[in-house]
Amino acid sequence: MPIVGASSAESTVEVNIERRLANHDLGINGGALSPNGKSVLIYGAEGYAHLISAKDADSESGDVRLENETIHNLNSASWHPGGKSAIIVGDSGTVLRYNSTTYGLGEAEGSSSMSGNDITAVQFTPGSSVAYLGTESGHIWKYYADTFTILDNSATSRVTDIACLKNDNICVFTTLNDGLAVVDQGDTITWIANSKGYTWVGVSCEDPQMNSCSAFASGKKAASVNIDVIDSTKTSVGGIIVLGQLEGDTIGDNPATDSSTLLAMAPLGLVRWNQYEEEAYLMFSNDDASEEDVLFAADRYAVAWENSKNSGFLITGQGRIISFEPASEDDSAGVPVILIALVAMCVPGVFLGLIYWNSPWLQRKYANLFGRSKKKSAAKAIQKQHRKKKGEQ
Repeated sequence: MPIVGASSAESTVEVNIERRLANHDLGINGGALSPNGKSVLIYGAEGYAHLISAKDADSESGDVRLENETIHNLNSASWHPGGKSAIIVGDSGTVLRYNSTTYGLGEAEGSSSMSGNDITAVQFTPGSSVAYLGTESGHIWKYYADTFTILDNSATSRVTDIACLKNDNICVFTTLNDGLAVVDQGDTITWIANSKGYTWVGVSCEDPQMNSCSAFASGKKAASVNIDVIDSTKTSVGGIIVLGQLEGDTIGDNPATDSSTLLAMAPLGLVRWNQYEEEAYLMFSNDDASEEDVLFAADRYAVAWENSKNSGFLITGQGRIISFEPASEDDSAGVPVILIALVAMCVPGVFLGLIYWNSPWLQRKYANLFGRSKKKSAAKAIQKQHRKKKGEQ
């Protein structure tokens, strides 16, 4: 059931701990699924970077531990649309280029321009080699052809996320205190009216048929960002939707299948958001995580992805790999035993009744048998009454 405005919600997936990437806390901050859906590039504290299989994350066979190229924390990553490379960004102006052919990881050309900036978000546009970056201080940058250019420095709070339309090179930025911004193909930045006053933590533009995105804010809030692809300065924000009776709060998002989004919850939980329907469905709660393992429930969210609807993996901050799949249903759950017994008795009765009503021979046999039984019973009653009277005389 959808949980927008609902008083309760039931989990739709079952979770299972598959393995750990290490026996200590890896400090994983997030991950990015490759365009072909085969690999996930994860990153974290002190330059940690690791590649795992998206389809078989429960197996070590697809693991590739990448060499640390920095001691700084890595905060965000984005794959080039071609899937041959990716950018990973982090504190102190760290910008690394990953080569999927050689598994090489090195400093991006021209990244010295970003020195001193803690970079918190990065996203390639869908149809070009342009990437946009956001910083802890709210500045918006552009990266293209080994050149970094600042586009806007009017905000003062952290850029928390960046997402782009699937079919247009138009992107939306979320910030903690400065609202939402949109950048068009000409690199024009527009701060969207009426978007301040909310603590925005994520944005997704997963439906390719819609010129809109979904933005998510603290307080379990969601809103539609309606983009004017002709004149991006006319972009607007729709009404705020509160996501029902969820535990905790929304803290981030990752893409899902079927034009949907996986919303991260704290304490650890997962919700599936459908952009077209503007409805959310609980996948698993922190109580469900506790039933699996209390240490898992106390861990923090890093990244999750789906390989098919309601089936995929989640990686925690400490390095646990969790599988999830659709919850099994017990068809007889909640059905009284007496009702099952009555059904078992009635079904053959109905079958025999149909045979009887369609068989004149059986009807005659029954009538004859029933008639004789009545005559014998009447005769015995008369004889008994007669003996009784005779005795009284």
